[in-house]
Amino acid sequence: MPQSSRLGFERRLYYSAKFLGQVSQNIWLAALFIAAGTGGRPALDLSSLFLATIIPSVLFGLPGGAIADRLGPARGLALGAVWRFGAVAAGIVLLDGGMSAWVLAFAYSTGSQIFTPAEMALVRPLQDQGSGRVHSWLVALQYAGQGGGMLILAPILYWQGGQTAMVAGAAVGFLALTAAALTLAWRLKAHAEAAVTAPDRAINFRETLRFFGREPLARFAVATLGLKMVVAKGIVVTLPFYLERDIGLGFGALAYLAIPAILGILLGLVWCARTLTLERSRSVMSLSILGMGVSLAALAVLDYGITAAARYSQIPPVVHLEASMNTPFAVAVPVAFLLGLCLSGALIASRVALTETAPLGQQGRVFAVQLTVTELLVALPLMSMGIGTTFAGARMTLAVVASLIFVVLAIVELDRVRATRKALPVAAPAPEISLA
Repeated sequence: MPQSSRLGFERRLYYSAKFLGQVSQNIWLAALFIAAGTGGRPALDLSSLFLATIIPSVLFGLPGGAIADRLGPARGLALGAVWRFGAVAAGIVLLDGGMSAWVLAFAYSTGSQIFTPAEMALVRPLQDQGSGRVHSWLVALQYAGQGGGMLILAPILYWQGGQTAMVAGAAVGFLALTAAALTLAWRLKAHAEAAVTAPDRAINFRETLRFFGREPLARFAVATLGLKMVVAKGIVVTLPFYLERDIGLGFGALAYLAIPAILGILLGLVWCARTLTLERSRSVMSLSILGMGVSLAALAVLDYGITAAARYSQIPPVVHLEASMNTPFAVAVPVAFLLGLCLSGALIASRVALTETAPLGQQGRVFAVQLTVTELLVALPLMSMGIGTTFAGARMTLAVVASLIFVVLAIVELDRVRATRKALPVAAPAPEISLA
C-alpha cells in the first residue's frame, strides 16, 4: 500500500491538530492580552507578557528539541499538547491579572518548546508528495487558525462571557488538540518506537552543530527564517508610521494593502505546494530574500524616483498623471503583493531545506536550534527598528533594513560558493615525463 494512502488518516489528523492549535492559541493569547492590559500597570504588564513568551524559547528551546527526539516526534507532540492544555486549564481559575498572566504565559510557552519542534519533525514521516506540500498546508492552516481564533472566536467569546469564557473556550480547543495528538501518537506507535533516540544521544548537540557546520543549505535556511521574521515583524512596527506620515492616508489604508499582500501569500502557498522541492529550495530562498530587500527599498525610495522621472521627462500627460495620484500608495500596492509572495516562499523553502537535510532522529534538535537562534538574532534588529522608526522615520528604517538584507544575501552566497569549491575534487598532478 502506498504511503499516501496508508498515512492519509494520520495526515488529516495532523492537519486538524495544527488548525485546532492555532485557533485555541490565539483565543488564549487574546485572553492573556486582556488580563494584562486591564490591570493597574497595563504598559508594564503587556511588555512583561511578551517577555514571558520569549524567555522559555531561549532557556528551554534546546532541551525541548532534545525531549522531542528522545520520545520521538509523535509522542513529543502529545506531551507538548498535554502541557499546554494544563497551562490553559489552570488559567480558568488562576488568570486574574498581570502577574498571573505572566506566570501562565511562561508555563504555556515552556510546553511549546516541546510541541513546536515535534510538530516540525513530524513533517518528514507524514509527507506524501514532498515536504513542500505539507509545509504549505501547515502555513495555510496557521494563518486560517490565527484569523479564526483572534478575529472571530475571541471577540464572540468575550461578548458572551468575558475573559472567563475566552479561557474556557481556549481550554476546550486545547482539549480537542490533546485528544488529536494522543490519537496520532497511538496511530504512529510503530514509527514512534523506531524514532526514539537514546537518552545520551538526545541530549548531545554536538552532532546537531556538526550538521549545521557541514550543511550550507541548513545555515542558509536559518538565515532566511531570521530575515523573514525581521521583515514580517518589522513591517508591523513601521507600517503605521509609513501610512500616516509618508503616504498621508492614515491607518485605514491598511485594508487596501492587505488584499494584494494576501493574494501574494496565497500564490506563494499554492506554488510551493505544487512545485517546491529540496533542489529548488536554495533558489527560492535566494529569490525570496532578494524580493524582500527590493520590496523594502521600493517603499523607502521608489516613489521619489518615479516622481523625479515624471517631472524630468517633460511629457505633460506623464507629469499630470504623476501629480494627480498618490505615488507612494501606487508603489505600496504591488510591493505588498511581492512582499506577501516572498514571505511565504522564504518560510516554506527554508523549512523544506531543514526537513529534507536534517538526519532522522535529530529533527527535533535541528528545529529547536533554528527557533532559538532565530529568536536571539531578531531581538536586536526588531528593537532597533522600533527606535529607528520613532526617531528617523519609516523610510530611513526601511532603507537600512533593505541594506542589511542585501548584505546578508551576499554573505550567504559567498558561503555557498566556498562550500562548492571545497566539494570539488582536486585534480591529480600530471605525471612527469622523463626524456632521459
